[in-house]
Amino acid sequence: MSESNEKMRAMAWPHAGSPEAPKVMDVDAPSPQRGEVLVRVVASAVNPADEKVSSGSFVGRLLHARVSPLVLGYDFSGVVEACGADVTDLPVGAEVAGHLAYAGATRQGAFAERVAVDRTTIAVKPASVSHEVAAAAATPALTALQSLRDLGRLPDGGRALIVGAAGGVGSLAIGVGKRLGGKVTAVCSTYAMDFVKGLGADEVVDRKAQDPLTLPGPFDVVFDAAAAYSYLACKHQLTPKGAYVRTLPDLGIGLGKAAALFSGRRCEFIIVESVRKDLELVFSWIADGMKVPIDARFPVRDLAKGLDKLRRGEVRGRLAIQVEGGF
Repeated sequence: MSESNEKMRAMAWPHAGSPEAPKVMDVDAPSPQRGEVLVRVVASAVNPADEKVSSGSFVGRLLHARVSPLVLGYDFSGVVEACGADVTDLPVGAEVAGHLAYAGATRQGAFAERVAVDRTTIAVKPASVSHEVAAAAATPALTALQSLRDLGRLPDGGRALIVGAAGGVGSLAIGVGKRLGGKVTAVCSTYAMDFVKGLGADEVVDRKAQDPLTLPGPFDVVFDAAAAYSYLACKHQLTPKGAYVRTLPDLGIGLGKAAALFSGRRCEFIIVESVRKDLELVFSWIADGMKVPIDARFPVRDLAKGLDKLRRGEVRGRLAIQVEGGF
Protein backbone atom coordinates (compact mmCIF):
# COMPACT_ATOMS: atom_id res chain seq x y z
CA MET A 1 0.00 0.00 0.00
CA SER A 2 1.09 3.53 -0.73
CA GLU A 3 -0.60 6.88 -0.20
CA SER A 4 -2.20 8.78 -3.05
CA ASN A 5 -2.68 12.52 -3.42
CA GLU A 6 -6.36 12.07 -2.63
CA LYS A 7 -7.94 12.48 0.78
CA MET A 8 -10.61 10.40 2.51
CA ARG A 9 -12.56 10.56 5.73
CA ALA A 10 -11.57 8.43 8.70
CA MET A 11 -12.16 8.24 12.42
CA ALA A 12 -8.76 8.96 13.91
CA TRP A 13 -6.85 9.75 17.07
CA PRO A 14 -4.01 12.31 17.03
CA HIS A 15 -1.70 9.51 18.19
CA ALA A 16 -1.65 6.33 20.26
CA GLY A 17 -2.27 7.09 23.91
CA SER A 18 -4.14 10.30 23.19
CA PRO A 19 -6.78 11.13 25.84
CA GLU A 20 -9.01 12.50 23.08
CA ALA A 21 -11.87 10.53 21.57
CA PRO A 22 -11.53 9.59 17.89
CA LYS A 23 -12.95 12.18 15.52
CA VAL A 24 -13.55 12.60 11.79
CA MET A 25 -10.37 13.65 10.00
CA ASP A 26 -9.30 13.98 6.38
CA VAL A 27 -6.36 11.64 5.87
CA ASP A 28 -4.35 10.45 2.88
CA ALA A 29 -6.19 7.80 0.89
CA PRO A 30 -4.31 4.60 -0.01
CA SER A 31 -3.64 3.41 -3.54
CA PRO A 32 -3.22 -0.26 -4.50
CA GLN A 33 0.24 -1.55 -5.33
CA ARG A 34 1.16 -4.75 -7.21
CA GLY A 35 -0.99 -7.60 -5.95
CA GLU A 36 -3.25 -5.28 -3.95
CA VAL A 37 -6.91 -4.29 -4.12
CA LEU A 38 -8.46 -0.96 -3.15
CA VAL A 39 -11.65 -1.57 -1.17
CA ARG A 40 -14.34 1.00 -0.41
CA VAL A 41 -15.29 0.09 3.16
CA VAL A 42 -18.99 -0.42 3.83
CA ALA A 43 -18.82 -2.00 7.29
CA SER A 44 -16.32 -2.76 10.02
CA ALA A 45 -16.42 -4.00 13.64
CA VAL A 46 -14.91 -3.18 17.02
CA ASN A 47 -12.15 -5.43 18.36
CA PRO A 48 -10.25 -5.46 21.68
CA ALA A 49 -7.13 -4.66 19.65
CA ASP A 50 -8.57 -1.22 18.86
CA GLU A 51 -8.59 -0.34 22.55
CA LYS A 52 -5.13 -1.76 23.15
CA VAL A 53 -3.60 0.23 20.29
CA SER A 54 -5.45 3.49 20.90
CA SER A 55 -4.55 3.43 24.61
CA GLY A 56 -0.85 3.26 23.76
CA SER A 57 -0.30 0.00 25.65
CA PHE A 58 2.79 -2.13 25.10
CA VAL A 59 0.71 -4.89 23.50
CA GLY A 60 -0.73 -2.29 21.14
CA ARG A 61 2.73 -1.71 19.69
CA LEU A 62 2.66 -5.29 18.44
CA LEU A 63 -0.71 -4.86 16.74
CA HIS A 64 -0.39 -1.62 14.75
CA ALA A 65 2.20 0.96 13.77
CA ARG A 66 2.37 4.06 15.98
CA VAL A 67 1.40 6.51 13.25
CA SER A 68 -0.09 9.97 13.49
CA PRO A 69 -2.94 10.42 12.91
CA LEU A 70 -3.91 6.96 14.09
CA VAL A 71 -6.68 5.20 12.13
CA LEU A 72 -7.76 1.82 13.48
CA GLY A 73 -10.31 -0.85 12.59
CA TYR A 74 -9.24 -4.29 11.40
CA ASP A 75 -12.34 -5.99 10.01
CA PHE A 76 -13.88 -4.76 6.78
CA SER A 77 -16.40 -5.63 4.12
CA GLY A 78 -16.84 -3.50 1.05
CA VAL A 79 -16.58 -3.03 -2.68
CA VAL A 80 -13.55 -3.26 -4.96
CA GLU A 81 -12.77 0.15 -6.45
CA ALA A 82 -9.45 -0.61 -8.16
CA CYS A 83 -6.90 -3.38 -8.58
CA GLY A 84 -3.13 -3.17 -8.68
CA ALA A 85 -0.96 -4.96 -11.20
CA ASP A 86 -1.19 -8.77 -11.22
CA VAL A 87 -4.72 -8.83 -9.78
CA THR A 88 -6.83 -10.26 -12.58
CA ASP A 89 -9.53 -12.29 -10.82
CA LEU A 90 -11.52 -9.51 -9.15
CA PRO A 91 -13.59 -7.04 -11.17
CA VAL A 92 -14.27 -3.54 -9.99
CA GLY A 93 -17.55 -3.70 -8.10
CA ALA A 94 -16.92 -7.12 -6.52
CA GLU A 95 -17.99 -7.37 -2.87
CA VAL A 96 -15.17 -8.61 -0.66
CA ALA A 97 -14.29 -8.94 3.03
CA GLY A 98 -11.38 -9.76 5.31
CA HIS A 99 -9.30 -8.19 8.05
CA LEU A 100 -6.07 -6.23 8.26
CA ALA A 101 -3.00 -7.80 9.84
CA TYR A 102 -2.62 -7.56 13.60
CA ALA A 103 0.99 -6.48 13.28
CA GLY A 104 3.32 -3.60 14.01
CA ALA A 105 3.70 -2.99 10.29
CA THR A 106 0.00 -2.19 9.77
CA ARG A 107 -0.39 1.54 9.15
CA GLN A 108 -4.01 1.86 7.96
CA GLY A 109 -7.41 1.12 9.45
CA ALA A 110 -10.92 0.14 8.38
CA PHE A 111 -12.63 2.96 10.28
CA ALA A 112 -11.98 4.86 7.07
CA GLU A 113 -13.53 5.12 3.64
CA ARG A 114 -10.92 2.92 1.92
CA VAL A 115 -8.24 0.32 2.58
CA ALA A 116 -5.66 -1.21 0.22
CA VAL A 117 -5.06 -4.90 0.90
CA ASP A 118 -3.23 -7.88 -0.54
CA ARG A 119 -5.51 -9.95 -2.79
CA THR A 120 -4.60 -13.15 -0.93
CA THR A 121 -6.02 -11.77 2.33
CA ILE A 122 -9.60 -11.21 1.17
CA ALA A 123 -12.45 -13.29 -0.19
CA VAL A 124 -15.53 -12.57 -2.24
CA LYS A 125 -18.52 -12.08 0.04
CA PRO A 126 -21.54 -14.30 -0.70
CA ALA A 127 -24.48 -12.27 -1.96
CA SER A 128 -26.68 -13.66 0.82
CA VAL A 129 -24.34 -12.40 3.54
CA SER A 130 -24.58 -8.71 4.42
CA HIS A 131 -21.54 -6.43 4.61
CA GLU A 132 -22.24 -5.98 8.32
CA VAL A 133 -22.21 -9.71 9.02
CA ALA A 134 -19.15 -10.37 6.85
CA ALA A 135 -17.15 -7.66 8.62
CA ALA A 136 -18.34 -8.81 12.04
CA ALA A 137 -17.26 -12.39 11.26
CA ALA A 138 -13.81 -11.84 9.76
CA THR A 139 -11.50 -11.72 12.77
CA PRO A 140 -13.41 -13.92 15.24
CA ALA A 141 -14.39 -16.64 12.78
CA LEU A 142 -10.85 -16.97 11.48
CA THR A 143 -9.46 -16.85 15.01
CA ALA A 144 -11.77 -19.69 16.00
CA LEU A 145 -11.07 -21.71 12.86
CA GLN A 146 -7.30 -21.42 13.05
CA SER A 147 -7.35 -22.10 16.80
CA LEU A 148 -9.60 -25.15 16.76
CA ARG A 149 -8.59 -26.70 13.44
CA ASP A 150 -4.94 -25.76 12.98
CA LEU A 151 -3.53 -25.31 16.49
CA GLY A 152 -6.01 -27.44 18.38
CA ARG A 153 -6.33 -30.16 15.71
CA LEU A 154 -9.90 -30.81 16.82
CA PRO A 155 -10.86 -34.22 15.39
CA ASP A 156 -14.23 -35.04 13.93
CA GLY A 157 -16.33 -36.03 16.92
CA GLY A 158 -13.81 -34.52 19.32
CA ARG A 159 -14.65 -32.45 22.38
CA ALA A 160 -13.94 -28.72 22.59
CA LEU A 161 -14.23 -26.55 25.70
CA ILE A 162 -14.74 -22.87 24.83
CA VAL A 163 -14.09 -20.37 27.60
CA GLY A 164 -15.59 -16.90 27.08
CA ALA A 165 -18.32 -18.20 24.79
CA ALA A 166 -20.42 -15.02 24.86
CA GLY A 167 -17.69 -12.73 23.54
CA GLY A 168 -16.82 -11.84 19.97
CA VAL A 169 -14.46 -14.78 19.36
CA GLY A 170 -16.10 -17.29 21.67
CA SER A 171 -19.57 -16.83 20.18
CA LEU A 172 -18.23 -17.58 16.68
CA ALA A 173 -16.13 -20.47 18.01
CA ILE A 174 -19.29 -22.36 18.94
CA GLY A 175 -20.49 -22.46 15.34
CA VAL A 176 -17.01 -23.13 13.98
CA GLY A 177 -16.50 -26.00 16.41
CA LYS A 178 -19.81 -27.57 15.40
CA ARG A 179 -19.02 -27.17 11.67
CA LEU A 180 -15.71 -28.95 12.28
CA GLY A 181 -17.66 -31.89 13.68
CA GLY A 182 -16.89 -31.23 17.33
CA LYS A 183 -18.97 -31.52 20.49
CA VAL A 184 -18.86 -28.10 22.13
CA THR A 185 -19.02 -27.26 25.82
CA ALA A 186 -19.35 -23.48 26.21
CA VAL A 187 -18.53 -21.47 29.34
CA CYS A 188 -20.08 -18.04 29.92
CA SER A 189 -21.51 -15.77 32.61
CA THR A 190 -25.05 -16.07 33.98
CA TYR A 191 -26.36 -13.15 31.93
CA ALA A 192 -25.44 -14.86 28.64
CA MET A 193 -26.67 -18.42 29.28
CA ASP A 194 -29.73 -18.25 27.02
CA PHE A 195 -27.79 -16.38 24.35
CA VAL A 196 -25.04 -19.02 24.22
CA LYS A 197 -27.54 -21.89 24.21
CA GLY A 198 -29.08 -20.31 21.12
CA LEU A 199 -25.75 -20.52 19.28
CA GLY A 200 -25.87 -24.32 19.26
CA ALA A 201 -23.46 -25.45 21.98
CA ASP A 202 -23.95 -29.03 23.14
CA GLU A 203 -23.52 -27.97 26.77
CA VAL A 204 -23.51 -24.51 28.37
CA VAL A 205 -21.89 -23.90 31.76
CA ASP A 206 -22.41 -20.86 33.98
CA ARG A 207 -18.92 -20.00 35.18
CA LYS A 208 -20.38 -18.33 38.27
CA ALA A 209 -22.19 -21.53 39.24
CA GLN A 210 -19.38 -23.96 38.43
CA ASP A 211 -15.64 -23.41 38.23
CA PRO A 212 -14.69 -24.20 34.59
CA LEU A 213 -11.52 -25.88 35.84
CA THR A 214 -13.64 -28.55 37.54
CA LEU A 215 -15.48 -29.55 34.37
CA PRO A 216 -14.92 -33.23 33.62
CA GLY A 217 -12.88 -33.85 30.50
CA PRO A 218 -11.10 -35.01 28.71
CA PHE A 219 -11.27 -32.34 26.02
CA ASP A 220 -9.36 -32.50 22.76
CA VAL A 221 -9.12 -28.70 22.78
CA VAL A 222 -9.51 -26.12 25.51
CA PHE A 223 -9.96 -22.86 23.60
CA ASP A 224 -9.51 -19.99 26.04
CA ALA A 225 -11.13 -17.23 23.98
CA ALA A 226 -11.27 -15.00 27.07
CA ALA A 227 -7.56 -15.54 27.85
CA ALA A 228 -8.67 -16.23 31.42
CA TYR A 229 -6.64 -19.28 32.38
CA SER A 230 -3.41 -21.08 31.48
CA TYR A 231 -2.16 -24.39 30.19
CA LEU A 232 -0.99 -25.35 33.68
CA ALA A 233 -4.46 -24.73 35.09
CA CYS A 234 -6.22 -26.65 32.31
CA LYS A 235 -3.85 -29.50 31.43
CA HIS A 236 -5.71 -31.99 33.65
CA GLN A 237 -8.77 -31.47 31.40
CA LEU A 238 -6.94 -32.38 28.19
CA THR A 239 -6.71 -35.71 26.39
CA PRO A 240 -3.18 -37.15 26.18
CA LYS A 241 -2.76 -35.39 22.81
CA GLY A 242 -4.98 -32.42 23.54
CA ALA A 243 -4.19 -28.73 23.16
CA TYR A 244 -4.75 -25.59 25.20
CA VAL A 245 -5.10 -22.59 22.86
CA ARG A 246 -5.17 -19.00 24.11
CA THR A 247 -6.06 -15.79 22.28
CA LEU A 248 -3.35 -13.65 23.92
CA PRO A 249 0.24 -14.42 24.88
CA ASP A 250 1.44 -13.92 28.44
CA LEU A 251 4.20 -15.25 30.69
CA GLY A 252 2.14 -18.36 31.29
CA ILE A 253 2.46 -19.36 27.64
CA GLY A 254 6.20 -19.88 28.02
CA LEU A 255 5.72 -21.87 31.19
CA GLY A 256 2.97 -23.89 29.53
CA LYS A 257 5.06 -24.67 26.48
CA ALA A 258 7.91 -25.82 28.71
CA ALA A 259 5.59 -28.00 30.78
CA ALA A 260 4.04 -29.54 27.65
CA LEU A 261 7.38 -30.14 25.95
CA PHE A 262 7.83 -33.73 27.06
CA SER A 263 4.19 -34.71 26.89
CA GLY A 264 1.85 -35.32 23.99
CA ARG A 265 -0.15 -32.22 24.90
CA ARG A 266 0.37 -28.74 23.44
CA CYS A 267 0.17 -25.16 24.67
CA GLU A 268 -0.48 -22.56 21.95
CA PHE A 269 -1.62 -19.00 21.36
CA ILE A 270 -3.21 -17.81 18.16
CA ILE A 271 -1.88 -15.12 15.84
CA VAL A 272 -4.78 -14.90 13.42
CA GLU A 273 -4.12 -14.34 9.71
CA SER A 274 -6.60 -13.23 7.07
CA VAL A 275 -6.37 -16.08 4.56
CA ARG A 276 -8.51 -16.24 1.43
CA LYS A 277 -9.38 -19.94 1.62
CA ASP A 278 -10.28 -19.70 5.32
CA LEU A 279 -12.52 -16.70 4.66
CA GLU A 280 -14.21 -18.55 1.81
CA LEU A 281 -14.87 -21.50 4.12
CA VAL A 282 -16.38 -19.51 6.98
CA PHE A 283 -18.41 -17.34 4.59
CA SER A 284 -19.86 -20.51 3.07
CA TRP A 285 -20.82 -21.69 6.57
CA ILE A 286 -22.45 -18.33 7.32
CA ALA A 287 -24.38 -18.45 4.05
CA ASP A 288 -25.50 -21.92 5.13
CA GLY A 289 -26.85 -20.65 8.43
CA MET A 290 -23.95 -20.37 10.92
CA LYS A 291 -24.83 -17.55 13.32
CA VAL A 292 -22.83 -14.32 13.63
CA PRO A 293 -24.37 -12.62 16.66
CA ILE A 294 -24.29 -8.81 16.66
CA ASP A 295 -24.88 -7.15 20.01
CA ALA A 296 -25.06 -3.52 18.84
CA ARG A 297 -24.51 -1.30 15.82
CA PHE A 298 -22.91 2.13 15.62
CA PRO A 299 -22.30 4.58 12.79
CA VAL A 300 -18.57 5.13 12.52
CA ARG A 301 -18.95 8.71 13.81
CA ASP A 302 -20.05 7.10 17.12
CA LEU A 303 -17.01 4.83 17.31
CA ALA A 304 -16.19 6.13 20.80
CA LYS A 305 -19.54 4.77 22.02
CA GLY A 306 -18.74 1.34 20.59
CA LEU A 307 -15.33 1.29 22.26
CA ASP A 308 -16.88 2.38 25.55
CA LYS A 309 -19.43 -0.45 25.37
CA LEU A 310 -16.62 -2.94 24.75
CA ARG A 311 -14.70 -1.65 27.79
CA ARG A 312 -17.76 -1.97 30.02
CA GLY A 313 -18.05 -5.68 29.18
CA GLU A 314 -21.02 -8.03 28.99
CA VAL A 315 -21.10 -7.80 25.20
CA ARG A 316 -22.96 -10.65 23.53
CA GLY A 317 -21.21 -11.31 20.23
CA ARG A 318 -19.96 -8.46 18.06
CA LEU A 319 -20.16 -4.67 17.83
CA ALA A 320 -20.75 -3.68 14.21
CA ILE A 321 -19.63 -0.37 12.71
CA GLN A 322 -21.40 1.28 9.75
CA VAL A 323 -18.68 3.04 7.76
CA GLU A 324 -20.38 3.91 4.47
CA GLY A 325 -22.94 6.56 5.28
CA GLY A 326 -21.76 6.62 8.89
CA PHE A 327 -19.67 9.80 8.87
